[in-house]
Amino acid sequence: MSSIRKRLTYANVMSTIAVFFVLAGATAYAAHHLGRRSVGAKQLKVNAVTTAKLKRNAVSRAKIKSGAVDTTKIADGTVTGADINLPATPFSRVILRMRGNSTLAVSAAAFQIYPLSPSTYVQAPEEVDSYAGALDLTFPAACTVPRSAIAYVAVDPANPLKPTLSDVVGVGQAEDTVGGDLSKRIEIGPYPGAGGRFEPGVAKTHSVFLVVEGKCKAGSGITATSGAVDVIGTR
Repeated sequence: MSSIRKRLTYANVMSTIAVFFVLAGATAYAAHHLGRRSVGAKQLKVNAVTTAKLKRNAVSRAKIKSGAVDTTKIADGTVTGADINLPATPFSRVILRMRGNSTLAVSAAAFQIYPLSPSTYVQAPEEVDSYAGALDLTFPAACTVPRSAIAYVAVDPANPLKPTLSDVVGVGQAEDTVGGDLSKRIEIGPYPGAGGRFEPGVAKTHSVFLVVEGKCKAGSGITATSGAVDVIGTR
């Protein structure tokens, strides 16, 4: 203890205190000035910030620059119909696909209904609906040329086999003058002079019919093998 007291001179004590204040002052200065400075682009090494360094959900909408996210930044197939505000976006889309795969013997004596499923649908308010379709046919060699078939789409007819002009929304025809066994497709488009169904004020249920008739110069045997009608809604 006596040896320690001999070394505790005035000069030693004052120098120790001075060193303490210097260190304390430097620490306070560094904390004060470095705490006010932020890390800017110049302080970041290229590629230093990786996805692993970003906290989940840390990048908010406010942090994204306007125009920074374009089509090249969006993965294919990630934007679906559920992501679109339908009432606020004018566009056309297929709202219903009606299909049939039964085999129907097509008569030359009268029109026949080709069955589709579903056969009814609901038109949404403020929507304009149009219709397109197709019907696949087989002409046998026994059905001699010239031979043909006609198909139409009718919406809400009182009698689908005897529709009025206002009932028909699509029509198509197939003809053949070659003969032999042949497969043909009738492409059904808008009927001249008739349109689709204009937008209703409220939702409206519609019944849709695909109707066909075929003719041979002689013989018979035309069959319809598959049919389709698409309802296209425009808002």
